[in-house]
Amino acid sequence: MNELVKEWLPLLIVGTAGLTVLLFIIVMVQGVKLRKMRRRYDDMMNGTGVANLEELLMQMNLEVESMHVEQEKQAKQMKQVLARVHEHAAHLGIERYNAFGEYGNNLSFSLALINDDYNGIVLTGIHGREHTYVYAKPVEKGQSQYTLSPEEQRSLETAISKVEAHLPKED
Repeated sequence: MNELVKEWLPLLIVGTAGLTVLLFIIVMVQGVKLRKMRRRYDDMMNGTGVANLEELLMQMNLEVESMHVEQEKQAKQMKQVLARVHEHAAHLGIERYNAFGEYGNNLSFSLALINDDYNGIVLTGIHGREHTYVYAKPVEKGQSQYTLSPEEQRSLETAISKVEAHLPKED
């Protein structure tokens, strides 16, 4: 048995030494990788004011939740604003004309201001030699309860055409 051990002992020593060198190389490579990972971790955590990754993730989660709450508030406000936009008189039609044929420069006008529901007003300014008069006639659903002059009617039709051009087309 002694001879068997003597015969295999050098081979066993060389094998063990080789395995030790291989393990040492693996430990060195893993050490380098660990240092790189530690450096990246330190770079990531630098300036955050938190001591570990768990605290950072919890802090970020709270911030994201806060942003979601704020976004929901803003979405609700946006819905309210969009719901009211169609109420505002955003479409206009204007007709300039000479109210009195003897002199001119088209200083009189009719201005129709209506919203998406065809509600609004028609303003008319009549310019004469001595005075200028301004009249307002309400418009509901594209019609006025007062008689409209041809110029007022044209300005209202222009405004209505702008509403219809603005509204989405139905398929």
